[in-house]
Amino acid sequence: MGSDCFFVIPAAGSGTRMGGDIPKIILPIGGIPVIVRTLTAISSFAQMHEGLKVHIILVSTEDLIPKLRKMCGESFPDMDITYTLGGASRTESVYNGIKAIEGADDTDAVLIHDGARCLVTAADIDAVYEGLTDHAVSCSATPVKDTLKKVNVRGGDVIVESTPVREDYYAVQTPQGFRYKELVQCYEHAAANNITATDDTALAEELGIEVFLAKGSYSNIKITTPEDIAVAYEIIRSRGELEPFED
Repeated sequence: MGSDCFFVIPAAGSGTRMGGDIPKIILPIGGIPVIVRTLTAISSFAQMHEGLKVHIILVSTEDLIPKLRKMCGESFPDMDITYTLGGASRTESVYNGIKAIEGADDTDAVLIHDGARCLVTAADIDAVYEGLTDHAVSCSATPVKDTLKKVNVRGGDVIVESTPVREDYYAVQTPQGFRYKELVQCYEHAAANNITATDDTALAEELGIEVFLAKGSYSNIKITTPEDIAVAYEIIRSRGELEPFED
């Protein structure tokens, strides 16, 4: 891999499902805003790799970017952060972030990570990054715990068709890592063929590129609903990462 590592971070969540007026990306959990927790993990990852140049591309909305610029600038004054506008879909937003990358070599690592996955650890990130040593695409994932059912919906009734083997399934998370050359190929193909995906590695599958699954963490949840806030708070408390007076 190259000497640079880029992080494209979609950070435009409106927080509609949170039921409040504060965008979830800047919502404090345990006294620290979601996006600051996310960037703290990336900063810790960078410290694990002396000499690695880490660059952040935050993709957000026009109204949120000034708030993110102020918040992140105060918390990470030495971090290389570029801010760019998102698009109508997650796929378009990530592509905008990719197009904002400057000076990347074909073998440089690019990790796409949801800004709202603020419980990611440096170890989670590192597992995906190291996966790119031998693979063009690497993705954080965990084995599925629940029994799955393949169903058919008929007249509003959900009917079970079969029970697949649970061991054959993993739940994917972010970060999802690519070597820069393959990432550009995936997103250029998606743009040319009007393909959208909630999962970046699905675009690699579309081109027949092998996807390596790196060891993820069940605690790496995405903040989407009020219930997620409660769960995240307990995880943060168990890690001893609460700000003073927040417990």
